[in-house]
Amino acid sequence: MGGITYTFKDVCEKTGYKASVIRYYEKEFNLNIPRDVNGRRFFTQKEFDKLIFIRQLQQQGYTNGQIKKILEDNRFEGLQEIAIAKDLTFDGNDASLLPLSQNIIKIINEKLQEINCNINELNKNISSKERDVLISENMKLKMELKQKSYEIIELKEKLKYEKERKKGFLSKIFKKDK
Repeated sequence: MGGITYTFKDVCEKTGYKASVIRYYEKEFNLNIPRDVNGRRFFTQKEFDKLIFIRQLQQQGYTNGQIKKILEDNRFEGLQEIAIAKDLTFDGNDASLLPLSQNIIKIINEKLQEINCNINELNKNISSKERDVLISENMKLKMELKQKSYEIIELKEKLKYEKERKKGFLSKIFKKDK
């Protein structure tokens, strides 16, 4: 097994998580917790640090969805190793973890800037797509208007023709009676 390993019970005691919570987080955060030949979980320093890191993020107010995104970002691999450099129980008041918080804030701000750039680009694309759709719809309406104008002219000509034809027919009837 090489290196420090922790039993499930040890991890529960040191992190303050119940066993059911750790099993849930294993699925929720896609944690690869190794198992021995009997199928029991054992934790290396890496998995232990990751659980402590999750605990820290939760205490800072992050949601599980946000934590999952943070864990998926490869830049946090180094931060997870910094989270616990020595074997200690986490009480939430350790001033040595302050640089970790500052690094997290820095990386989150970078991500937010990247997201804002993406949103602005999407807004530009949407605007140009909307404009193209409006231009296309405008052209369709103009063509329909032109078509309706031709139909109106054609109907006016038919009406004029029918009036002439009926006028001639009526005038023939009235002439015969006299």
